[in-house]
Amino acid sequence: MSADNRIIINESEELTHLKTGNCDCYIFNAGNFKSDGGAAMGIYPKTLWEKKITPDQKNRIGFSTNLLLVKTDRYNLLVDSGIGYYPDEKIIKVYQPEPSRLLDYLAKCGYTREDIDYVVLTHLHQDHIGGLLYREGEQEMLMFPRARHIVQKREWDMAMAPDELNQAAYYYNKPLHLLQDSPNLMLINGDYELDPEISLILTGGHSAGTQIVRIFSKGELCYYAGDIIPHEMHLFPTVTSAYDLERQQTYASKKRVIAELQEKEGILIFNHQPEKKYQKFPLS
Repeated sequence: MSADNRIIINESEELTHLKTGNCDCYIFNAGNFKSDGGAAMGIYPKTLWEKKITPDQKNRIGFSTNLLLVKTDRYNLLVDSGIGYYPDEKIIKVYQPEPSRLLDYLAKCGYTREDIDYVVLTHLHQDHIGGLLYREGEQEMLMFPRARHIVQKREWDMAMAPDELNQAAYYYNKPLHLLQDSPNLMLINGDYELDPEISLILTGGHSAGTQIVRIFSKGELCYYAGDIIPHEMHLFPTVTSAYDLERQQTYASKKRVIAELQEKEGILIFNHQPEKKYQKFPLS
């Protein structure tokens, strides 16, 4: 089915509700933050990318935390959690995050933190795991108490014992220690099929165990590619973030994802683009 025929139930600047076959997909921005423009765009020259994105005086650009909530007739699934409600002083100083709107948007979609059955974490950097932390008074707990949290084992191992190259990327790990001590952690090795319509694909590239989400239902395709393709500027296969550990893996994964989206006329969700949450295919 052509992407032009896909049913977009409700679309606004804040919340997008679209239908992908049997799956109801809600896309919302849990909060913006600032990222270094050069690091985000990698080898892509600033003289080119600043024509479309205006950096501030410190060369930072605005990034969003666009999350994906998927409702099926069997479960509710959330992909990533944003920076969350309790960033530490370092995160506040460097990234200047907005207050999290995670619970507000779940409520707009008709859900509470207890309604989430699965949380898929594309990887374990601080802007993806911070929303896993919840506080009641002085007590800290998991934001989604019923949810199985699905993580690639190699990503988990790196986050819990990072090498020298990765220490800065995984220094913020308080939510992970809560998850480690709970029965909610679900470690997987490689590609994993949640059901015949939703699968997780191990790509690596951005981090040791980056995974992306593929939804294919009734001939309709949707990808949440996380930091493999976080922004429309990264649709160019050779434009990769300077944060990527294995640029060749990112490049190869992007080529495969974009080729399938072109063929099946699917939708790609951007997780870090504030003004544009998704892209319809085929591209001209």
